[in-house]
Amino acid sequence: MLTYICDTHKDYPERISADNLYHTEYKNKRPFFFHVVLLKEPTPEWSEPLVPKIEDFKDKHSYITNDYVLNSFCFEYCEYYIKHVEDEDINFAMLPINPYGPTGIGGRGLLGKWGPNHAADPIVITYDSTGETYQVLVIERKDTPGVYALPGGMQDSNEFISTTVTRELKEETNVILDINNAIFIYSGYVNDPRNTDHAWLETCVYLFYLNDTQRQTLLKTMKEGDDAISVKLIDIDEKNNIYKNLYANHKEFIEMSLNYLNKK
Repeated sequence: MLTYICDTHKDYPERISADNLYHTEYKNKRPFFFHVVLLKEPTPEWSEPLVPKIEDFKDKHSYITNDYVLNSFCFEYCEYYIKHVEDEDINFAMLPINPYGPTGIGGRGLLGKWGPNHAADPIVITYDSTGETYQVLVIERKDTPGVYALPGGMQDSNEFISTTVTRELKEETNVILDINNAIFIYSGYVNDPRNTDHAWLETCVYLFYLNDTQRQTLLKTMKEGDDAISVKLIDIDEKNNIYKNLYANHKEFIEMSLNYLNKK
């Protein structure tokens, strides 16, 4: 069972608690937030319109329900400002509701899409040089310095998720692996600090298990890429602070992968 406690992103306003609040009271009190990157002109190509129409959701699919968003999620009517400037007209739209409960903030935050934002997370596991301890490939993210994560990222428009897995791995770590050697581990919700009441991360997780020869190639090849400050192999060990404090649900995804390996 994944952890679903929404953390706070450093660029977001303070989230409110929905405890002891009626839904209408909660809606009126929560901040409705769009990060400045979504307000640029022209609009970033990866960003959907900030005021969606209901027909914009007709082809959206969710890993959580394995169904179309319009068929499987609740929507709520929202009135909101985008730029919060003087004389700005209020906007209104029907917006999908995060299926894992109130996050304490509305809007899209940093996310490019309303509802599900699809990503992929490759997990590269091997043994250390002694052959006694499992290790996993991680990156230190530029947007969260000091916090390590799996080398994943967002799915591009019209891209197969299997392509996203290997593309992100190459872009973040310079490592090239064959998706045909990967094992599917998980698809669904991610407890990401960028999530809001109306936009959230969903991911597909794939495991690459490397033998010692492949490990040596990995060590010669890996280097930090697009969104990484550094890349390294770390011990999968509860005494390892980097491992214990991995980004979002990434530690839990690794534990799922270990469960698979231990059952082989």
